[in-house]
Amino acid sequence: MSFREGDLFEDSFLGDFGNESNTNDLGDRDDDDDFLDVYNLTPRQRLGHSLQKMSRKLVQQYNGLPWWQRYLAYFAGTCLLIAGITLLVFHDRILHRIVETSNELKDEKRTSFVLVALIFVVAFPPLIGFSLLGTITGLIYEMSFQGWLILAVGAVAGSIASFATFKTVLHSRAESLVHSNRRFEAFSSLLRENNSFWILALLRLCPFPYSLTNGAMAAIYGLSIKNFAIAQFIVTPKLLIYLFIGSRIKNIGETKSASSKILNLLSILATMAILTITAWILYFKTQRKYAELQRRDQQLNADSNQNAAFDASFDI
Repeated sequence: MSFREGDLFEDSFLGDFGNESNTNDLGDRDDDDDFLDVYNLTPRQRLGHSLQKMSRKLVQQYNGLPWWQRYLAYFAGTCLLIAGITLLVFHDRILHRIVETSNELKDEKRTSFVLVALIFVVAFPPLIGFSLLGTITGLIYEMSFQGWLILAVGAVAGSIASFATFKTVLHSRAESLVHSNRRFEAFSSLLRENNSFWILALLRLCPFPYSLTNGAMAAIYGLSIKNFAIAQFIVTPKLLIYLFIGSRIKNIGETKSASSKILNLLSILATMAILTITAWILYFKTQRKYAELQRRDQQLNADSNQNAAFDASFDI
């Protein structure tokens, strides 16, 4: 198949997928269209639109890469494949070694301080790794008050420090973080309407990158450090999820029973599914509220323009 034929096949596939999802009118839209239009679609149409948009974006990004970055992408994919096969074949040995290492780290007094420091640091964008560190804490301390305290202290202190830094010293960078993502812009508009700590806590439960959220919210005018700090304390019970997942992984490595391993694995998958579904439900509900605010503002602007036009004609 030639390169041109491949392009035709790709366009045909994406077009057929759009027809099956009843999103022909969305297929020709530009990617920069207002994302709020998506919420007027049915779940099936929304899924089709998202997959179609993601496919186009991935193809465009890949075609725009230099040749060396394409080879680097191939290399990274190959490494991930090898790592997956290795984990599949030697998973018993790997899990056993993880359990031994976690027990050794638990006996070290400095482990808790190191974890708090690392969790504190990854609160600053663009660093990543909060979920990984939370799971590691669960591997070491399991479902315990000590594990929760380590996560809570590191996460709350790091979030407040990151927010304060970007609100004072790096405010221009915080502005760029907000405008880098339309979802951040949507939530910033909501928080300008109501920046109570309950709304902030709801934002923390939504599926946004941990560190980027800390920096982006610092750009919102009128949002106080006090309300931000209270919101971080409110959502600390969510940290127990990381401890639970880490403890289940450790149990899988410790037990020899196949049924126990399956139950632990299913509990991990169920927890992640519930967390994901809950987060996305909250996210979509909040986005609908934002859409209502947008429509209300547009209606008010339209009414004010009509009144201005009427007054002008009356004066004449």
